[in-house]
Amino acid sequence: MDMPNHANLVIRTFATADAPAVAALIATTMRRSNAADYPAERLEALIAYFTPEKLCQLATERQCLVALAAGRVVGTAAREASELLTFFVHPEAQGRGVGTRLLEGLEAGARRLGIPTLYVAASLTGAAFYERRGYHRTGDLVPGTAGPHVALTKALTDLAG
Repeated sequence: MDMPNHANLVIRTFATADAPAVAALIATTMRRSNAADYPAERLEALIAYFTPEKLCQLATERQCLVALAAGRVVGTAAREASELLTFFVHPEAQGRGVGTRLLEGLEAGARRLGIPTLYVAASLTGAAFYERRGYHRTGDLVPGTAGPHVALTKALTDLAG
């Protein structure tokens, strides 16, 4: 995989043609990045849920973004109203700014709509990523399909953007 950097990373709205690559990205990321947090059978059930067809349907209900490096999908993220959802970065692209750029895109979309606060139920592994970007734990562990998630929020109203 070509390693992304800010110079060659493209963030854009999800397109129907992206669905197979996004489904494969979600499967790879769950199996490699979330395996330590959640039982395999729960992860496999989620992977089975995120079919290309389901991703296309969800894209009609949410702001869905993809990150591309050298033309390949290396990340995806979505926002529905004030909630961040379906946030995945390929394991080989993690730590290279992909997630940050996706998050910035979702936050900008929320600001344009006047949404004052964003909420995310992060995976156990993903919570630190959000904290480094100004999200604060609510103190709640929320149930998720795979297992417990960490609830975090971020106020957007006091931020430039």
